[in-house]
Amino acid sequence: MLISILIPTISERSETFKKLQDGLYTQIKDNKLEKKVEIISICDNRTIPLVEKRNALQKLSSGKYFTHLDDDDNFSDDYCVRCVNAIENLSEECDIITYDQKCFVNDDIFIVSPNLTSDFNLNPFPPKYNLMTFERYPWQYHLFHKRFKEVYRTESDSPDKIKKPAMFDDLNWLKKIKLEYPQSVYHIDFIGHVYHFEKGIEGSSTQ
Repeated sequence: MLISILIPTISERSETFKKLQDGLYTQIKDNKLEKKVEIISICDNRTIPLVEKRNALQKLSSGKYFTHLDDDDNFSDDYCVRCVNAIENLSEECDIITYDQKCFVNDDIFIVSPNLTSDFNLNPFPPKYNLMTFERYPWQYHLFHKRFKEVYRTESDSPDKIKKPAMFDDLNWLKKIKLEYPQSVYHIDFIGHVYHFEKGIEGSSTQ
């Protein structure tokens, strides 16, 4: 198995999750990638903390690379085949495989481009795809080598819903990833991940 796509979800969002899952399975089937890409999900009724679901998904994964996806986000329609082709054509294994992200945040649309030497903030970057663009450290929706599978989240990473947004869970995990010193990145020059945010509902899909 080359790629593990890990998706935590909750039962009340079954329709949203099914649409996402069906789209990914269509990509896998149409490109005959059943032995190369797996989708692993955990669904509950908000009884399991998100950090525990993320950790469990990593433990269940068998891919050479794994990625975390929220059930209200998506990958591009050619995500699976492009990533598989990239991995199969690598001259040597790398720590992280990246691609660009297209963000719909309230009334704004912009691009986030990854850079291993950047920090975790959104830093202005020359426009790409004719859109305003920012640069930051690779995020959890990129493909991380299996050597990072045992970098787990803890309850201390889980956000205080009153004081901190849900993204702190992801940020704290990425800080732990960074401490493992990823050295090499292969960037696929396309929009691989699509992110949607409306004020007041961020993280609602996986809490």
